[in-house]
Amino acid sequence: MPRKPIILITIALAIAVGVAADLAWRVHTSPKFAVLVAGNVIGALRQEEIASKALGVMLAQLTPEMQAEAKLPEKMAVRPLERAERRLHVTTAEEIQRALAGTIPSLAYASAITVDGEDVVAVADEKVAKSVRDAILDEYKATVLRDASAIEQLKFQEKIDWHPKVVPAERVRTLEEAVSILKHGTDKMVTYAVKQGDTGWDIARSYNVSLEQLAKANPTVNLEALQIDQPLNVTFADPYLHTQSVSKRVVKEAIPFSERIVDDTNLWPWQYQVVTPGVPGSRELTIREYRENGMLVKTEVIENKVLDEPKQQVSKHGTKQIPDMGTGSLVYPVVGTITSYFGPRWGTFHSAIDIGAPTGTPILAADSGVVIFRGWDGNYGYMLKIDHGGGKTVTWYAHLNSFARNVGDTVSKGEVIGYVGNTGFSTGPHLHYEVRVNGSAVDPLTFYQ
Repeated sequence: MPRKPIILITIALAIAVGVAADLAWRVHTSPKFAVLVAGNVIGALRQEEIASKALGVMLAQLTPEMQAEAKLPEKMAVRPLERAERRLHVTTAEEIQRALAGTIPSLAYASAITVDGEDVVAVADEKVAKSVRDAILDEYKATVLRDASAIEQLKFQEKIDWHPKVVPAERVRTLEEAVSILKHGTDKMVTYAVKQGDTGWDIARSYNVSLEQLAKANPTVNLEALQIDQPLNVTFADPYLHTQSVSKRVVKEAIPFSERIVDDTNLWPWQYQVVTPGVPGSRELTIREYRENGMLVKTEVIENKVLDEPKQQVSKHGTKQIPDMGTGSLVYPVVGTITSYFGPRWGTFHSAIDIGAPTGTPILAADSGVVIFRGWDGNYGYMLKIDHGGGKTVTWYAHLNSFARNVGDTVSKGEVIGYVGNTGFSTGPHLHYEVRVNGSAVDPLTFYQ
């Protein structure tokens, strides 16, 4: 047989086999059934069982009362396709359920957002569900991570997902409502037992509530006078989602300069002079920050780049000795009544005597000397110190209302140096009168025996 006719016969057989296979595939895969919901054709199916499964899933989501009221089996029908319907699109089980839900005004075919597998809130559809997730993360970026130079990780501690579900129509939330529910959850109440050192502000801050909210939850409690073991109600938001992030931030900060102090015998002890001013340096830090729900839990410095080195400051401090000016015998500094003596007091040691007197009463220098300090000194309030010679004996006068002499002034025994006041930690107008010999406090009354 000639070669050419054999080739033509082979090609014809291949085409015939291909057509037969195509027809067989179409017989098994082409839609065969029309799906009707409430009398309207919504699409076509290849397998009749898909419709019955979709109906079964739908019914499983309804209570028996709702099933009886909905009468869904009566609203759905499946019949063979007619020739004119061969071009209908192939429908899905979800589309069937959506169409069935549309026949019941009280129901909605929605997307249920789940947290760790539990349904939390329903929204209109999958697109809205994704937008809810993205809105929470975008807000976190715009607020907590607004200064981040790079975001390395941003996620929820919990697994968030969504799936189609038939729900009562009134339970479908807007995007904004769903975001609020997931972020704030429900109000949760715990009872907290007050511990030593606690303040209302500390407790409120630890639960991320305001002091006003804590006070509202405890209307009969004075938050300024808490007692140890006192129970407090704390109502706080218990969110469904907890955010975790790892980000990098670049900050610039100053590098403090060091100081070298040189003793100068030509300056008095209260004198201080800067010879060469110090200049702070600067550096750029790249910090990795680990946060949970916005709270910083850990930081790492991953790069420390010095931009400018600091320059040391050189200063002079006076060591010139004050000559002996005191007589060694002291006059009483103020007219008044001793209200507190030298020695143990209130669980501490009182290193002076307190002399009660009205505000504005003149205070006298106990002996001749030089004023080496004048100013505010914490709990002492306004204070003045007099060195009576070489730093051996120094008298302190505290809680003053005002001063009559300045630092560096030479004063004589009995001269007015200031006036009684009630400044600093004080329970009333008085003079805190302290005598120090070689740096140690001694009982002032020993000088008046």
